Amino acid sequence: MEANMTRARQILSSGENHTFRLHVENLESILLADDVIDKPVVPISVAGAFRKGKSFLLDMMFRYLCAKDKTNWMNEEPHGVGFPWQGGYKRHTTGMLMSSPVPVTLPSGEEAVVLLVDTQGAFDNKSTVAESATVFALSTLLSSLVVFNLMNNVQNDDLEHLQLFTEYGRMALDDEGSGAPFQKLLFLIRDWQFTEISLGAAGGKEVIDEWLKEPSGNQEQEKVRKHIRDCFTEISGFLLPYPGKKVACGGKLNVCAGDMEEDFVQYLNELMPILLAPGNLKIRTVAGNPMKARDLANYLKMYLDLFKGDKIPKPQNILQVTAETNNMVARREARLQYIKDMESVLGGDRSALSEGDLFRHHIESTHRAETTFKNRKKMGDWKVSEFNHGELLKEMEEWFKPVERLNKIKLEEERLKAEKFNASLKESCRATYAQAMQTVTGEEVGHVPPQELDRVHGCAMKKALARFDAEKAGADKTSECRSRLADAIHFEHKQIMLHNEVKKEERTRQCAQQNSNAVRMSKECYQAMMDSTTQNSSISDEELRQGHTEALKAAEELFEGLKQGSESLCSTYRENMVVDLTSRFGDYQRSVENEVKLKNMVNQISDLHHQVKQQKKDLDSRWCSVM
Repeated sequence: MEANMTRARQILSSGENHTFRLHVENLESILLADDVIDKPVVPISVAGAFRKGKSFLLDMMFRYLCAKDKTNWMNEEPHGVGFPWQGGYKRHTTGMLMSSPVPVTLPSGEEAVVLLVDTQGAFDNKSTVAESATVFALSTLLSSLVVFNLMNNVQNDDLEHLQLFTEYGRMALDDEGSGAPFQKLLFLIRDWQFTEISLGAAGGKEVIDEWLKEPSGNQEQEKVRKHIRDCFTEISGFLLPYPGKKVACGGKLNVCAGDMEEDFVQYLNELMPILLAPGNLKIRTVAGNPMKARDLANYLKMYLDLFKGDKIPKPQNILQVTAETNNMVARREARLQYIKDMESVLGGDRSALSEGDLFRHHIESTHRAETTFKNRKKMGDWKVSEFNHGELLKEMEEWFKPVERLNKIKLEEERLKAEKFNASLKESCRATYAQAMQTVTGEEVGHVPPQELDRVHGCAMKKALARFDAEKAGADKTSECRSRLADAIHFEHKQIMLHNEVKKEERTRQCAQQNSNAVRMSKECYQAMMDSTTQNSSISDEELRQGHTEALKAAEELFEGLKQGSESLCSTYRENMVVDLTSRFGDYQRSVENEVKLKNMVNQISDLHHQVKQQKKDLDSRWCSVM
């Protein structure tokens, strides 16, 4: 998987009356691509007040991620990718922008995608408090790392941005087993000018540690600070110096190291691996469960529905939505496991199962999926979990219905194919019998004693039936096909005995041989005409009967032209030939019927495969609904 090098796309924008619109097409193109949808995600957002250089920082981060040479990443040609930014006092970013996914391999060997998120600057002169809080909330709720972008120093007023989440975090911490709701928070303080504290990570840690621990004299602020420490698994700081006028005042878009102050370049190089080195990247988790790209899309949609009003939602409502979505994701993972388990025994071109085996696999796969659902850490009370457990059972049963129909049709298709194969094998085994009888039926062979004829017949029949038993295809009606083979051999035996009796008298021997050859040639004529007639797979029964009538007539006329001897002698050969050809017509009828059924089976299987795929797609909807 390679990063799709395109500019960051708008996934959220503010509309009329300060409401937000989700850009579904853009979000799907980023998160639901086939090579991304099931990858764990590392969302990193930069948030904070407007016009403080967030977009510039994100553009640098994206360039660093995509650079082949990390030691010279600033001077690599960016090819116009990343985040748009500009200097000046007017706001540039509105809503939320998300980068193309950048593939990374974590130290554990796991593959993931990094997603950089740019947010609308908080508390500008065009945004309401609720609007600013929504953007900040969404970025914090969805990110494994939030870079809180501040200017000059950390102020107590900055706590207003985090107030909503400290209360949410407190409630999440009270939710048994869910753990800290957020992962990493980095306070990035820009344009740091106080020389008594060193720049970079060391100075940032000193400032943030002191700020979080220093008594403020305000009880509410003290409580918020404690909750901040409890809500994030890791809190750090970083101090960046002034970047230089070309950056701050909106110089050229694709800046390089030469456009920045030397010390800014130095500490920007220190910051990038802290943020983006594989060993420092953290997959976003909820209640300890890794979030995948499709999950991120669903969480964003669910949260946005909650924030769509003109009021900031209550922390308990945010927690409820998180719990519901968390349970929904657990349900989806369990359902996908069920589908994969079932597809492993029935998917694609795999053979059908007996109804009993299929149902047994369904029950076993259902139990495994339930175990997966129950063992996955979930948030919320038992009612949310029980609801999703019930929905999981319904979804698996719903998915099983078309699979069960597909299996039944596959069974019928396999039976028909087996019958077709066995019918062809029957004729081949019949030829095996005839070949084995040549020692007593050859053209130069005279009359054979009945006992010898019966002995050779017994051996030849045993050989033909043994071949059928060894090569037959499995089908419910195999015994019927074998019985028809045995009947055909017995009929052939009767004709041989009749022909053998005729050969007793030397004067009729030549006539008998000629009539036997006439029967053989007439049968070959019939078979050629019927094979030609049945080449049309859509032939009707009436057309087949008409073809049989014409082929039989042609065979009889050919026999009449080739026969030799008295009428009483010839009539027996003719009558036996007609009986045999009429029996063969029954084989042609069954063959045509099977071809029609097989064609219908193929169409039905194709339709049901489509239904099963659609069912899977519907059950695994990329935009899942909850409740």
